Amino acid sequence: MDVRVSSGDVDDVRSGLRPAHRVLRCYDFYTRAERMVRSELLEAAEPLRPAPGDPLLEAGRPCSDVLLVGSGSMRVYVAGDSGREVTLYHVRSGETCPVNLSAAMLRLDAFANAAAAQSLEALRIPAACFRSISNKSVELRDHIYTATAARFGEVVGKVRELTTRRIDHRLAEYLSRKFRGAGGERPVLRSTHQAIAIEIGTAREVVSRRLQEFEAMGAVRLGRGRVALVDARVLDDILNH
Repeated sequence: MDVRVSSGDVDDVRSGLRPAHRVLRCYDFYTRAERMVRSELLEAAEPLRPAPGDPLLEAGRPCSDVLLVGSGSMRVYVAGDSGREVTLYHVRSGETCPVNLSAAMLRLDAFANAAAAQSLEALRIPAACFRSISNKSVELRDHIYTATAARFGEVVGKVRELTTRRIDHRLAEYLSRKFRGAGGERPVLRSTHQAIAIEIGTAREVVSRRLQEFEAMGAVRLGRGRVALVDARVLDDILNH
C-alpha cells in the first residue's frame, strides 16, 4: 500500500520502508536530494536497532556498511592494550561517523571502535551501495566532506584536551556540561565512575578520587551510580584556577 508523505519526500514510500524513511529524513543529504537518489537510499537501507553496548564498529576490521542514526547515540572510542577506553565523540541523530565513512568509502579498516551508547534507531546501508549513490548526489558528497572535516577537528581537540588539560578541569567541565543538559535546580548525573572515566580519558580510580575532592569542596554530592550538583559556582572556580 502506498503512503502519502509531505512535499519534498519520496512519494512512493511503502509501509515496510517507514522506519528507513523516518531515519533518513534526519539527514539533509536525503531531504535535499533528487527523487531518484532518495528512492535508492530507501531501497538500500536496512533498519538496525542495537541494544546499549552492542558493538557497531571494530578497530582493524573493514566496514561493510554505512551507519546512520535516527535516535539515540553511538559512542566512538579507542581502546589501549590495557583495555582502558577513551571516547572520541558521540554520533547522534542526523550525524555521521568519519571513522565509519572513511573506512566504508575508501575500503579501509576502521581505526576506532563504536558501540551503541543508548537504544538506537539506526540504519545500515551497504558500503558499495553508498559509494555508488554518492557518485550521483552532490548533496551526499558535500555531506561526507563536511561531516568528516568537522569530526576530525573534534578528534584533534580531544587529543589536545587529553594531553594538555588537567584532570580536575576536564572532570569539572564534563560535569558542568552534563548538569546543564539535565536541567532543574538540583540536576543529577546518573553514571558510574568508570563511565565518566571513559568519557574524559582517565582511570576510574582517578575519577573517584577527584569526585571525593569535589564533594569535600561542596560542589557535588555522591551516591551509588549518581552525582548530584550542590553548587555550580564551585565547579566554575575549579575551571578558573
